[in-house]
Amino acid sequence: MKSISTQVNDTAIKAHVKDVEIGELRDIRNPISLRFHKSREKATWCYLHSVKGVSTRTRIGYWPMLKTKEALALIPSVVEQLHKGKEVQSSNFKTVGDLLNWYAARTEKESLKSKSRRKSVLSAINRHLFPMLENVSITAVRKVVVDEQLILPLQNQSLKPSTIRQHFAVLKRAFASAKELELISVNPMAGMKFRDHVQRRIEPKQGKLLVEDAKGVVEQLSVLPESTKLMLLFMLMFATRIGETRQLKWRYIDLHSGVITLPESVTKTGAVHTLPITKHAHQLLTDYKQRCKGEYLFGGKSPISASAADQLVRTSSKRKWSAHDLRKLARSVWATIGIDYWVAERLLNHKQKGLDLVYIKADSITVKREALTQYHEWLYSGLSTSQKSGVENSQNHELINNNNNIA
Repeated sequence: MKSISTQVNDTAIKAHVKDVEIGELRDIRNPISLRFHKSREKATWCYLHSVKGVSTRTRIGYWPMLKTKEALALIPSVVEQLHKGKEVQSSNFKTVGDLLNWYAARTEKESLKSKSRRKSVLSAINRHLFPMLENVSITAVRKVVVDEQLILPLQNQSLKPSTIRQHFAVLKRAFASAKELELISVNPMAGMKFRDHVQRRIEPKQGKLLVEDAKGVVEQLSVLPESTKLMLLFMLMFATRIGETRQLKWRYIDLHSGVITLPESVTKTGAVHTLPITKHAHQLLTDYKQRCKGEYLFGGKSPISASAADQLVRTSSKRKWSAHDLRKLARSVWATIGIDYWVAERLLNHKQKGLDLVYIKADSITVKREALTQYHEWLYSGLSTSQKSGVENSQNHELINNNNNIA
């Protein structure tokens, strides 16, 4: 394929793009060229210059994302970066909005990401990142630009620092993915840190339930419809996450052996989680199973949806606490009654870190059974006979039908 010198413009490109004999167009007015790719659907813009007497091409972008006028407009910044010894940015995208559109489409196809995670990423892009950064040129991305066009406006919307950090992380991940897949030559966010923009320390979110509230919560749950009662009691008794709980199947529960096994496909950490069944839990599950139909504990033939489960928690708590508050409450009680830290971490199914991951390989069901037995005895002690009966033997079928309809 040959290279021809011509006045490069959008009209000339369209005239030669289908001519497979022509591989490159060199502009007769500016030090720039356009090399067609084999498919002829794309081409690479290059800045032509000399380094120690040797002719050199520096990639500055791609056609048709960059039209002629836009490619020419990049030459001054390319010259400046070369003069400073910096790597020149070349990109499949013209703007941050183009990159975010690509990343959003990719996220929707990522089956390895949970549905809730994909939803969270897309929400951050559509509601905040795209509206604020849509027209920012890829080559213009700097700390000050991110600060002025994203961080400060988000602060002015009175968003919590933890929420702003999540949006910042999505943007940074989008740029990192584009760099890893060679869609951009330079990741301008590689060295950026959230603390460069927000110095305030982000404190962990405190639970809304205190240890002294635990038994009152058990009493509150005892009068709820059976399916709702068991779902919330299960989260309180085992400190499982709502996503894990709503997807429980009867085949995960071995009442004879007294063990619950949550597969890696259900858990947040992607690790199998085993939990012992105490006598209190055994009674609850046995009674419930006699009246529950379907593969799933909550929903029947399919699991109750995430939104429906969240709504049940909000309604049952009168919006005073969340499902995660039940998990935090259980952990607080364990600390109060003297359950070992490592055992509590295994019950929560947190990922092991550092030396724990290297040296501690045990995951004894025995020590977990002892800990949960101690916890459940504490949780149910002091309840009246009628309250225990309400917890263990409720005959209300109303929400089983409701859950089937919702799911």
